[in-house]
Amino acid sequence: MAKRETRQEILQAAGRVVLAQGVGALTLEAVAAEAGLSKGGLLYHFASKEELLSGMVDRLIEMTEERIERAMAKDEGPGRWTRGYLAACAVDPSGQDPLDRLATALLAAGATDPGLLDRLRRHETAWNELSRADGLDPTTASIVRLAADGLWMNDLFGIEVLSAKERAAVQKRLAEMTQGEGGRL
Repeated sequence: MAKRETRQEILQAAGRVVLAQGVGALTLEAVAAEAGLSKGGLLYHFASKEELLSGMVDRLIEMTEERIERAMAKDEGPGRWTRGYLAACAVDPSGQDPLDRLATALLAAGATDPGLLDRLRRHETAWNELSRADGLDPTTASIVRLAADGLWMNDLFGIEVLSAKERAAVQKRLAEMTQGEGGRL
């Protein structure tokens, strides 16, 4: 397996460990076992637990940006970045999405060490700027982003605020808010 593929498998294994056993179980030994590696094999890719957690943050950001870019590639006009963000926040109902596993693990780890999320905070600032420059009314773009984040968090933690039908209607309305007349309410 190539070095990048092994790193990705380690990061996914870390997410699986946290989801199955909780953030307290996130040890290098547990992640190595979940990934089918020796501890030394894991240490080749991540020299410490902090490096592993930083790698998880980086991968979460990278996967989110990849999803935004994929959605934007099929879209054009004002609001395409915001619609891409909305699409990137859609949770896979199968529970097998590696982005969701990473996010859950990081949110849990961030609760114990808020500094782990500094990179994510910096990207959120950059994403806010992209959203504001998206050709939409900035308030509308912010409403859509915050609602997308809220839907994502509810899905991620299994908090059923909306039925599947209601959720689909909300997502549709959010997408509609990014269309026409510069996204004005």
